[in-house]
Amino acid sequence: MKCKICGTGSFADLKCAVDAGTDAVGFLMGITHVTQDAVSPEEAAAMIKTLPPFIEPVAVTHLQDARSIISIVQQSGCTALQIQNTITPEEICMIRKSLPYLRIIKAVHVMDMSAVQTAQREAAYADAIILDTRTPDRLGGTGLTHDWSISAKIVESVKIPVILAGGLTPENVASAIRQVRPYAVDVHTGVKKNDVRDALKTKAFVKTAHTAV
Repeated sequence: MKCKICGTGSFADLKCAVDAGTDAVGFLMGITHVTQDAVSPEEAAAMIKTLPPFIEPVAVTHLQDARSIISIVQQSGCTALQIQNTITPEEICMIRKSLPYLRIIKAVHVMDMSAVQTAQREAAYADAIILDTRTPDRLGGTGLTHDWSISAKIVESVKIPVILAGGLTPENVASAIRQVRPYAVDVHTGVKKNDVRDALKTKAFVKTAHTAV
């Protein structure tokens, strides 16, 4: 099971993720909703330069216009993009035309059964779907789980990889994987202690995710 650690806000955060053996790290840039872990593209670029091979840097953004998104990806040096907000297919096409190498992950917030149709629609334009939880002021990083039975239906109904996020922790990730059967899992607040990324929790999460069956 692949694993991404999101909300990398410092070199200390990055070290936790790398030492834990994660497959990808997320950098929050271009943020319009509440988060405590946003960084600038320049800050992300400095951290990305120190990444060892085979760990993918992911630009995670709330932005909705292609030009702004392209700018943060280019400045940061990320090789994948996670769009947490709504965006038109036309804007995604503009991003693909400008950055043909980029793998695009589109967030679907699982609030009710309508998320199944939303995911099917988004799957036509994305390389992967990430299923997350939202609140009125947060587009991710809520620490809240959603209905995994809906997530499992989405996995069954789309033909592209599905990443599961939203309230995952070292304690519940194995159960989530067994129920949903995603391509990968993503964690942000679930590996924090007193609002700071915790090395032991991060290692436990990655180990559990990598070995879950």
